[in-house]
Amino acid sequence: MGWLFGRRRVAPTTTAGVPGVAIYAGYPEVWETSNELVTPEKRYTTYANILANTSIVAAGVRYFLNLIASSTWTFTPAEADTDGQFAERLEAMLTEDPDTPWHRIVRRAAMYRFYGFSVQEWTMKRHEEGYFTYADIAPRAQKTIYRWDVEPTGKVLGVVQQDPHSSEYIYLPRNKVLYVVDDTLHDSPEGLGLFRHLVEPAHRLQRYLQLEGHGFETDLRGIPVGYAPFAELARMVQAEEITQTDRERLEKPMREFIKNHIRTPKLSLLLDSAVYASEDEAARPVNVKQWQVDLLKGSANSFAENAAAIERTNRELARILNVEQLLLGATATGSLALSEDKTHAFHQVIEGALTEICEAVDADIIDRAWAMNGWPDEMKPKATTAAIRYRDVAQIGQVLRDIATAGAPLEPDDPAINDVRDLMGVERVDLEEQRRRADEDAVLRREEMEAMRTAPPNDDDPGSEEGMAA
Repeated sequence: MGWLFGRRRVAPTTTAGVPGVAIYAGYPEVWETSNELVTPEKRYTTYANILANTSIVAAGVRYFLNLIASSTWTFTPAEADTDGQFAERLEAMLTEDPDTPWHRIVRRAAMYRFYGFSVQEWTMKRHEEGYFTYADIAPRAQKTIYRWDVEPTGKVLGVVQQDPHSSEYIYLPRNKVLYVVDDTLHDSPEGLGLFRHLVEPAHRLQRYLQLEGHGFETDLRGIPVGYAPFAELARMVQAEEITQTDRERLEKPMREFIKNHIRTPKLSLLLDSAVYASEDEAARPVNVKQWQVDLLKGSANSFAENAAAIERTNRELARILNVEQLLLGATATGSLALSEDKTHAFHQVIEGALTEICEAVDADIIDRAWAMNGWPDEMKPKATTAAIRYRDVAQIGQVLRDIATAGAPLEPDDPAINDVRDLMGVERVDLEEQRRRADEDAVLRREEMEAMRTAPPNDDDPGSEEGMAA
């Protein structure tokens, strides 16, 4: 059966398979059936409308990006970089030299999670000390990336951007950009971001809100209805018992009230209390007044069900974005433990995104800087980020106190001291100075104890042996 399967030997250094997405002349294969997603122009327009007009999406995206941008970046020196000189230089190259601040570069790189990919082009300049540094790392909007230069194995060699002003096509080689992609669910170079998952529920939410608005606009409950003996007034005019002017004067208060029925302090109405009489011989009075105002009443409607559908869809959107904790507190249900659990899960998502961005920075930014300057690879640092999570200062203080009680007190130069002061918003202390003072105090205590031990006995001291004998 080898002829049927094309069975053959493959060397370990040879790639035999291919990606699952076909790319025709630089255009990735599109599996979308929705008309608003089938082309890049329509797709990114749809995403932009969801982001701008769906409140929970806007809040969730900004919440995620703000936490990403507030992350603390460090560049860990290599083992060979004993004095950390290259790590300090790289940190200055990324945080001081570019025109765009580093936190904005990280924020824009993190958009890969929503669009599926992000592309930023870096430009270098000559530093006054002679080496190459970064002049800027600028974003290239996803909607302007039209074609992809991809090897048959799926490796991206470059992208083609269309200038939105001149419609000119610009080729950006892969080694000139910071490129991050979410290819977990789709191995297209464009990836598959969260915005794609938001399209259907966002449209559903928009429809529910539209129905709710129509329901409020067409609900007649509470609208005033006026009753007046219009037929009798018309007969009296015809019989010349009153004039048309008199009729209009009588009807005017009722008509003005119905027309201006919005409740205001000045809006009131005084009506005649006369009632209709039956037309039989007794002419008995009835309960219906000749002049009367009522409010329309209606049976139960679907407002409650529609509101539940809106809330359910909002939660669905928040769940896709991993920001469901933003909705806690809107109802009577929920707990602190639930909020902490969801917040912890969200922080894990952020740390995962930061890990992927760190890997891209190592490959696309740090490696390029080392190649441009010809620096030795053994001096190359690694980009790392600190974990982002809420820290309770009181709880941390209690833990440190318990550790000290257990027999492991903090040393004067322990870094945890400044970490806690940072959380409290208090100025840091010089840990080396604290250590020096602690050492001096320890020396003084030892000298005092030694002096007391070697001091000659004092006969006048009642605590000494000679004094007690006396």
